[in-house]
Amino acid sequence: MPARPTAFPAEELARRQAAAKRLAWILGACALALYLIGLLIKR
Repeated sequence: MPARPTAFPAEELARRQAAAKRLAWILGACALALYLIGLLIKR
C-alpha cells in the first residue's frame, strides 16, 4: 500500500480554502434568501 501524503501543498490548500469560502458564502446567501422569502409568503 503506497504511503499517503500527510498535507496538501500550499497552493492546493489555498485553492481548497478559497473554494470552501466561496461555498460558505453561497450557502449563506441561499439560506438568507429562503428566510426572507418565508417572511414574505403569507399563509
